[in-house]
Amino acid sequence: MREVKTDKCFPIRADVFRFIDKCSEQFDFIFADPPYALKELESIPTRIFESGILKEDGLLVLEHGKENHFEDDPILLSAVHMAV
Repeated sequence: MREVKTDKCFPIRADVFRFIDKCSEQFDFIFADPPYALKELESIPTRIFESGILKEDGLLVLEHGKENHFEDDPILLSAVHMAV
């Protein structure tokens, strides 16, 4: 939590898609650890960025299996370039 300079952390165990759709807060740090076999896992980063729940300087960590690839995801690439 030092990396995001906060001492506040609260885990949320919920359906990720419902949470993103209903959430009205913004977060400095989002750690997502969905089941690797989740059919729509690759849509999670896009949904997070489009929903606005991650603050502009926020950090997103998405756990995923080796069969998932995000190297060419345009939303993640633009977010990385904006942060550099």
